[in-house]
Amino acid sequence: MPAGAFALYVDQSAGGGPNAHINRVVPLPVSSGDIRFGDRRLTLYYDNQLPGAMPSVSVDMRFLGTGSATSIQLNAGDCQPIDVPREACAVSLHVDPAPATPPGTTRGAISALVEFVG
Repeated sequence: MPAGAFALYVDQSAGGGPNAHINRVVPLPVSSGDIRFGDRRLTLYYDNQLPGAMPSVSVDMRFLGTGSATSIQLNAGDCQPIDVPREACAVSLHVDPAPATPPGTTRGAISALVEFVG
């Protein structure tokens, strides 16, 4: 049974500075023709190792190809598995900018892991 995985660093939108909003699309493997995927899993990770980094971030997700959307609170150090609708071809992630107060507030690193099995 074929299987695979890939990871993406979910960085801020270009030109917005280190705490700008994030708008990123993460592709998901889809079944097509002779290629079939039985199970897919998306896991999000947040690490607040930076000085002044927020302990958690809110992530808005919209699953492209399905019309479904959800929001999660992503806590530092936690691995957050996300249920992927069968029809989804990608997930659009949105994170608001880090707040300006208190001064020095930053946002840590966010990563996405996609795993799939045929």
